[in-house]
Amino acid sequence: MTAKQPIVPLEGSKLALAAVTLGLASFMAVVDITIANVSVPTISGNLGVGSEEGEWAITSFAIANAICIPLTGWLGRRFGQVRLFIGAVAAFTLASVLCGLAWSFDSLLLFRVLQGAVSGPIVPLSQALLVAVFPPQKRTFAVAMWAMTNMAGPVAGPLLGGWITDTYSWPWIFLVNAPVGLFVVFSTMTVLKGRDTPSMRLPVDLRGLGLLALGVGCLQVTLDRGRTLDWFSSPFICITATLAVVSLVTLVIWELGEAHPIVDLRLFAHRNFAVGTVAVAAGFGLYFASLVLIPLWLQTNLGYSSTWAGLVTAPMGLFGILLAPFLGRWVAKGDARIYASIAFLAWAVVAWWRSGATTGIDAGTIAGMHLAQGIGIGFFLTPVVSLSLAGLPGEKLASASGLQTAIRMMSGSLIASLAATFWDSRSRFHQTHLVERLNPFDERSAGAVANLRSSGLSDEQAWSVIARAQDVQAHMLALNDFFFFSSFAFLAALAILWFARNPHVAPPRKA
Repeated sequence: MTAKQPIVPLEGSKLALAAVTLGLASFMAVVDITIANVSVPTISGNLGVGSEEGEWAITSFAIANAICIPLTGWLGRRFGQVRLFIGAVAAFTLASVLCGLAWSFDSLLLFRVLQGAVSGPIVPLSQALLVAVFPPQKRTFAVAMWAMTNMAGPVAGPLLGGWITDTYSWPWIFLVNAPVGLFVVFSTMTVLKGRDTPSMRLPVDLRGLGLLALGVGCLQVTLDRGRTLDWFSSPFICITATLAVVSLVTLVIWELGEAHPIVDLRLFAHRNFAVGTVAVAAGFGLYFASLVLIPLWLQTNLGYSSTWAGLVTAPMGLFGILLAPFLGRWVAKGDARIYASIAFLAWAVVAWWRSGATTGIDAGTIAGMHLAQGIGIGFFLTPVVSLSLAGLPGEKLASASGLQTAIRMMSGSLIASLAATFWDSRSRFHQTHLVERLNPFDERSAGAVANLRSSGLSDEQAWSVIARAQDVQAHMLALNDFFFFSSFAFLAALAILWFARNPHVAPPRKA
């Protein structure tokens, strides 16, 4: 073990600079998970590939990111958290520039894999370092700041990606990271100069690493490509899903018996961490699914541009920004389970509200729904993460944060993929029932055709207009079904949350 000056709580301007720096790094990494989503058609066209092939620009990043996030704890113990953080941000900045300069789709995929891999430790380490540099009485405020950047990032990503692509060109969605990354690197080197967590030479758990890479990689491919390949009707998806299950089950068995595991699954022996991780996975997954489906619905069914779809969803971040300065103090003094319950209850109410939406909904109502959803966002991550980490030794915070972040992000991918499949399936179900009324002998159908014909359309054109309207209504009903079931799922997650102990009264637990 190498001797270094420990990280101590900062004060004054140094603390403010550290907070801005670490929060900005986390925000930059989270935004890049979704910033390229709306730009895939443009990237594909410019680099001469189809849209389906172009989606690998997203999948490749997600696979590398999901594999490397759980490694944060082991890497932090091996190299030191500050050293690892600076190296990860510097490598992420370089990878972002290379993505922006990519000369072919193959080169873009290579650089996206690199970008996803090196970004893995940034989010969990930003949390661990924020907790370390804040005085103990203000650490819940630090978690609140970190939580705000993590919940706002997926919202800002598509909005920024669409605006940058429409206004400038797609390479700038990557190149914009360069000045931010350089600022974070030099600022971190300044405020934490000469300080780091202890590092030690640890044996490399090669079997665990291989199982992790194979299991998580195959799972991410299954989730990202399953819907486009019609899930288990595709032999490719059957193979990747089987490999994912076998590898992950074997990984759990191996890691529980390994002296120096690459992923510390013993953290789940801590009751609050286990319960909090299940709650955060369920809550974030359902939240992320709505974040994927609503902009897609707005653009494909209501005719919104990507920029306007981002604008009407943006109000959801308002309450998170307003509550961040106060929530940390509230959680530090009160029962975190109560504040987290407010989040799940708010989300359940908003989901129930959305389940009654119609295609005549206006932009103001959509924005109002997202504003109300922001109550849940503001009260969600800070209490749940604080509850999860309560009682854990300081040296395990990076491992715990990395593992929980990995599970949270994989849950987002899983539930978003399942939600998209559910939406497609229910849309076909509603189309089947709606189309039964579409025939020349139905009075309402005949009347609609007559009205359209009177406006100058031919019979064929009139029926095309009606079929399109019927498709829009089917997707609306399917989306309503998703939010109806989501409202009960949020209530179930709320119930799970109360199996955790109140950290203010729970007895201390040994590592």
